Amino acid sequence: MSDTRQRILEQARALFNAEGLHGVGVREVARAAGIAPGNLGYHFPTKDDLVAALVLELHQRIEQEVFVALPPSMSLLQLYRSAASSMRGILDYRFLPLSAGEAARASPRLRRLRAALRERRRERHDLLLRALAKGGHLELRRVLPRSGWLFEQGELISSGWVAAAALQGRTDDAAVILHYAKVGVALLDPWCTPKGTRELHRILSGACDSRDR
Repeated sequence: MSDTRQRILEQARALFNAEGLHGVGVREVARAAGIAPGNLGYHFPTKDDLVAALVLELHQRIEQEVFVALPPSMSLLQLYRSAASSMRGILDYRFLPLSAGEAARASPRLRRLRAALRERRRERHDLLLRALAKGGHLELRRVLPRSGWLFEQGELISSGWVAAAALQGRTDDAAVILHYAKVGVALLDPWCTPKGTRELHRILSGACDSRDR
């Protein structure tokens, strides 16, 4: 990636986080990046292209940092820590969960991109359930019929936790992340094995948090 393109993305991300997606135009981004609007247009012909690049950047960062290679067997604690790590990455792009729905409704390109990324997350979700079952934490035959419901609930949490924290006036990002990571993992409670239930109780009690803040 060229230095100019990277600088544009960094400045756009900072401005969108500070002012909101619809409070910033391409001219403001160009000014912050120290380039002419025409130069910005060479790299990103439209604002939608710029936002789409940031969506992909976030998704790629999460995949590289959290699930470089999904293990065939994993624990609820690994899932919890991966969820918290993913949420920390989202903080650098907090404008996206706050306004991506509105942007996607206004942009066919972003709608297609979000649909493609959602499909990839759905595939990974089923692999996660199987890995947790292989690790002895979930009862696979019982949880698989509820896979679609669990995925939808997880999507609601991952897309809404930033807005929920803002509405509640919560400013301790580290505490907010651990809280909502717990909420997500707790969804699995009805399908845990005894081993999984013991680990889930440790997670929800906060006993595993000292290394995760």
